[in-house]
Amino acid sequence: MSERSLSFADFVEQVRSNLSSDTASLLLMDESRTVLEPAASAGLGGQWRGATHVRLGRGFAGRVAESGQPVFLDHITPESVLNPILRDSGVHSLLGVPVEHGDLVLGVLHVGSKTPRRFDDHDRELLEKAAAEIAQRLTRTNGADDHTAALALQRSLLPAAPPLIEGLDVAVRYLPSAGDVGGDWYDIFTLPGGDVALVMGDVQGHGLRSAVVMGRLRSALRAYALETHEPAEILRRLDRKLTHFETGTLATVALAITRPPFDSVTLSLAGHPAPVLARPGEQPAELEVEERDLMLGVDPETPRTQVEIPFPVGTALGFYTDGLIDLRPGTKLVTPRAYRMQAICGRMKADQDAETICSRMVAVALGDEELTDDVALMVVRHER
Repeated sequence: MSERSLSFADFVEQVRSNLSSDTASLLLMDESRTVLEPAASAGLGGQWRGATHVRLGRGFAGRVAESGQPVFLDHITPESVLNPILRDSGVHSLLGVPVEHGDLVLGVLHVGSKTPRRFDDHDRELLEKAAAEIAQRLTRTNGADDHTAALALQRSLLPAAPPLIEGLDVAVRYLPSAGDVGGDWYDIFTLPGGDVALVMGDVQGHGLRSAVVMGRLRSALRAYALETHEPAEILRRLDRKLTHFETGTLATVALAITRPPFDSVTLSLAGHPAPVLARPGEQPAELEVEERDLMLGVDPETPRTQVEIPFPVGTALGFYTDGLIDLRPGTKLVTPRAYRMQAICGRMKADQDAETICSRMVAVALGDEELTDDVALMVVRHER
């Protein structure tokens, strides 16, 4: 098999083998060019999918991208390596190089050793050669198909870098399935007056149409939120829009709105799973709601309800789509959803930052399994 026919996952595995390293990872710059997102990894199992999104200039990978120069680390700390999945793996030494096209940095390629190792010039040259091949692939024109178009559309609408909001620590993940792309989405945006909207949604179905409908719902929800800051009323209007213009399409949505000083959150659920709640000194658990309203697209005249949730400093909310906890084909757990929820709650700690919570929730829920459904995840923590 030629190098050009290898997938990024296979290519990164080849890099790990060629450099006799324990790990190899590829991170790519998002559309805003402010955040590095995990793209492929070897030596970390499936848990790499929950890896931290790294802002430019922060941590090891952020330094490589910002400087455009190779970086070597012979000692790992939480400050130098932000990704808890990589730290938990026992990696001791790291070498990273930028993936560049001309003067434009496209991403970062790095390798790691679980024993003390001084990567030499030969290692650097091999890694830079591999990074150059990746850059060529990224800038090469690829044939467009529905899957590629759907994935591109979805990623263009999902903010990899959530807005920086004083008082809120936010982290997000979107993991596409191995098959057709679905209609999962998240959104975080500020409103006039300082209110902040937190959205998690899932359009039924897969493929390009679901991704297109997702984009329309996202835009419509933003528009309605400018007219009213009541989550139930926003979802009522969104339901009417979906039922009238997208006949036969169903969607679930969780919409929460909070305002400074963020001591409470007003939440409305349209058939969507309730978020996980972690408060200081308490065991994290799925938020208990008396009633979950109908999903969108069923009956636009159905009443919509909302509930106010105390959100003191140190509290975290985890919003997700059902791909995070649903049963996978071949799984033989008697109560898979309850088992996964218990595992997720066991790894969600209110005193951790949002990025760490996100990474560990994905790692414990998905492990090394192949994704048969898209997964979206958003963690919001009230910080001082």
